[in-house]
Amino acid sequence: MSYLAEDQAAGVLRQWIGTAAPKLLGEGMEGAVYEVDDSRVAKIWFAGSVESSRRAAAFYDALAAKPLTFQVPRITQVESVGGRVVTIERRLTGTTLAAALAAGAVSREDAYAIVVDIVAALATGGGLQAAREMTVLGEDSPLFSAGEGFAVALARLAERRGARFRQVLSGAVVDFERKAAALSSRLVEVDSGRRAVLHGDLVPGNILVEASGRPSAVLDWGFLTTEGDPAFDAAVTAAIFDMYGPEAAHVERDLLDRFEARLRADRAALLVYRAAYSLITANAYDPTGQDGHFAWCVAALNRSDVTEALLG
Repeated sequence: MSYLAEDQAAGVLRQWIGTAAPKLLGEGMEGAVYEVDDSRVAKIWFAGSVESSRRAAAFYDALAAKPLTFQVPRITQVESVGGRVVTIERRLTGTTLAAALAAGAVSREDAYAIVVDIVAALATGGGLQAAREMTVLGEDSPLFSAGEGFAVALARLAERRGARFRQVLSGAVVDFERKAAALSSRLVEVDSGRRAVLHGDLVPGNILVEASGRPSAVLDWGFLTTEGDPAFDAAVTAAIFDMYGPEAAHVERDLLDRFEARLRADRAALLVYRAAYSLITANAYDPTGQDGHFAWCVAALNRSDVTEALLG
């Protein structure tokens, strides 16, 4: 993460904001979002390229053409200023589902329904070539190679991540080599063959809701956005809805039950995808594995149900 001081942000954004005091709307792992006016925001990216942002703009345009019940970001301008990539985007309104939950404006039951409905809507919406052209986890090339299927592409990503971080993963994951080897074949076996746009990071903070509680927009596509088996998005969404809370295990099981029923997804497939997500993202934020996300991923890879789904 590479935070910007206010004066640095003002220098980068001067041509759009017309003030020396930019209004920060939000800041995350990938960038900081500032107000331009009532209809636009500017995002300063901490990393990435103009090319990747233009690819994202094309993806958003293609996704917006689908008959979705919620809005998605739209990038209207991509620039490079002072070595920083800046995107000018349509301003989306609403409160994050995370904030609405915390304030009691949305019940836990309604929040569950919202995330299940969004994944189900994407699942019924079919695939999208522009999603296949997205890069994931900051890689330079799209997840897919020409003519490659989702299961093989995901297995290759897991193999690359496993090889890159083998030393730290093998010291924390019980029977790591067997599990990593089994994952590649299990991904091919559990693939449902259905194709949909996958968000890949559908946490409550990336969903906006209206005052009525109705979802108005889904934000922050790109971390693991691609085209693939909707059961993968279901498994990930169930896992990350409440990652660190005291009821996290119960929440994940509850959402897995709902996705199993709604998408007719196989439970073993959901657990294999949970293993894939955990291996792939374990070192996303700390290559040395000293952060909470790594520990959370390792705990999943060591779980008895995940181990059983991988090794039988």
